[in-house]
Amino acid sequence: MPEESYRTDADVSRRSYLGVGGALAALSFAPVGGAADDRGDERGRPADSSDRILIENGTVVTVDPDLGTLEDADVLIEDGRIEAVDRGIDAEGVERIDASDAIVAPGFVDAHLHAWQAGVRGVASDWSFMEYLDLMLGEVSAHYEPADVYLGNLFGALEQLNAGVTTILDWFHVANSPGHTNRAIDALEDAGIRAVFAHGPPGDDSDLWWEESTEPHPDDVRRLADERFPTDDGLLTLALGIRGPDYSTAEVTAHDIELARELGVPASMHIGSLGPGGVETLEELDLLGPDLNYVHGNRLTAEEFALIGESGGSVTTTPEVEMQMGMGMPPLRETLEAGAIPSIGVDIVSNVSGDMFTQTRFALQTQRALDNQPTVEAGEQLEDVSLTARQALEFATIDGARALGLEDEIGSLTPGKRADVVLVRTGDVNTTPVHDPVETLVFQASVAAVDTVLVDGEIRKRHGDLRNETGRTRREQLVRSGRRVLERGGVLER
Repeated sequence: MPEESYRTDADVSRRSYLGVGGALAALSFAPVGGAADDRGDERGRPADSSDRILIENGTVVTVDPDLGTLEDADVLIEDGRIEAVDRGIDAEGVERIDASDAIVAPGFVDAHLHAWQAGVRGVASDWSFMEYLDLMLGEVSAHYEPADVYLGNLFGALEQLNAGVTTILDWFHVANSPGHTNRAIDALEDAGIRAVFAHGPPGDDSDLWWEESTEPHPDDVRRLADERFPTDDGLLTLALGIRGPDYSTAEVTAHDIELARELGVPASMHIGSLGPGGVETLEELDLLGPDLNYVHGNRLTAEEFALIGESGGSVTTTPEVEMQMGMGMPPLRETLEAGAIPSIGVDIVSNVSGDMFTQTRFALQTQRALDNQPTVEAGEQLEDVSLTARQALEFATIDGARALGLEDEIGSLTPGKRADVVLVRTGDVNTTPVHDPVETLVFQASVAAVDTVLVDGEIRKRHGDLRNETGRTRREQLVRSGRRVLERGGVLER
């Protein structure tokens, strides 16, 4: 398989565009059937995959309040959809998956991820937020070419699948040309993950795009809507990743949200990590609505959270990044009290852990500590813990689906929904014995225990091995790509 050329599409100028490591070694790949070319198998589907699958004898944590948790239960999948969840399902002509030593749960939803940064893993672990803006968005992102984007998004998505995440919101802010954007989408398709692709601004000029920007969202998103997202019934759907009032003028903010609504897609924005006032600006512009997703929100006021809740919006916290980079404490409590939709994301693996087990624990335990602090300061002893493990699991599954507008399709093991399923081994030393499967998922499980992952009924990981031929053959390309962009961006010495 020839390596892609590191050359930006020559026929696309910036003017015409605006007009129209170490963790990888832990990824285990299983060979899949069929020949693989530059794009991999057409559906990313193993040759031995079946249209009917019966997951048998598992501890099924449905995250459906009507179904609850069932011991020694089965999940029947047909044509990518959950047909039944019950004990003793009798089905013939099915591929059988033994789950007798596993917890069966809905796949996690990572509601905020910059997948393209997989190739620069770990370089921002000691950076502040301002250093990240200056170095990653001010230097490194300008040196990404379409081939780098493809590799980053491919391995960024595969990392999520490996960790039991079946759906991501990919906030793509290195859209330096249509070639960059096309290859990012190609990579998500080749990985076989479910994704909301939030098309963002280019990463080639941070002053232009992130400093009180007067540049409207690139009009190329109209081409994407027509050519790459003509329907909304596939694994990939479109959103806009907008700068919002923290990073662009009121006129641009209004233009971008109105563009998203014209296209009928949600809009996601980073807001409140520099200071308050952004949501109040949106209210003054009469732009609030349930189609808006607010990322971080650490310094927003109680009144602003109330506005988000009243308008039906969602808030995504990325706790590990927020606490390190000085954005503020994760605002999970403020989100809940305002009645907004809570959700959790990884954000950037250039900085932090790339799995939702870690991020969910960070979110839960940090909020518990914040809730406990008044009792501690009063010199008293705590009587009740504020948030529960079950709530945390909901944040990472069904609430994440609600935040992305996908709650009718994913987020729980409910008959009729798409079959996005994860099996977590319970026979491992770290996950045995299981007295409460929800607490095991939230507090004891890790990437190492993720045995099987299905997306839309397709097996993407089995017996701990990813089934992706393209990823298996391209690891060294990713290593070279990451090194090259970091050297050109001045983060690593040549």
